[in-house]
Amino acid sequence: MICKLYLLNKLGRTLFLFLLVTMFAGFITNEKVFAQSDTIVNFTLEDLEGNRHSLQQYLDKGPVYISFFAMWCQPCLHKLRTLKPVWDAYREAGFTLLVINTDTPNSLSRVESYWRSQRYDMPLLLDPSARVFEQMNGRSLPYALMVAQDGTIVQVDSGFLPGDERKIETLVQQLLAAE
Repeated sequence: MICKLYLLNKLGRTLFLFLLVTMFAGFITNEKVFAQSDTIVNFTLEDLEGNRHSLQQYLDKGPVYISFFAMWCQPCLHKLRTLKPVWDAYREAGFTLLVINTDTPNSLSRVESYWRSQRYDMPLLLDPSARVFEQMNGRSLPYALMVAQDGTIVQVDSGFLPGDERKIETLVQQLLAAE
């Protein structure tokens, strides 16, 4: 009898720990997970100069790759460097690489300094409260969404591996050809 209680207790603890871990890992959630063909919700954020920009103003030109980053996220910074050539190649065709920083207001000077030192000319918007990041169902960085001109979410990316930029470029080409 004591042996059965011990095994039952151990099984209960194991089940509890499994549920706890999966909840924190994001496997059990009440949040909506984006599926292909979901429509993105428009948002408005400020740039480094305090000018307000909406997602819709970029979608009016063509497909938009929304890439969230923070200064502490080294894979994010690497991703920006590798996506810059994609932006340069397709911006005149209507593609926008929309970069959104999620650092706190205390880090704004670091963000601005970094952006200028890299000579980036992609649109940079600020989301210091991570409101839009959370609204877009972001959980970890790097995080990005490819949005077709009609507002349809066609791809959601979590993380970044070497070679991903080629897949993103292929998708940009397909979306521009479909317009």
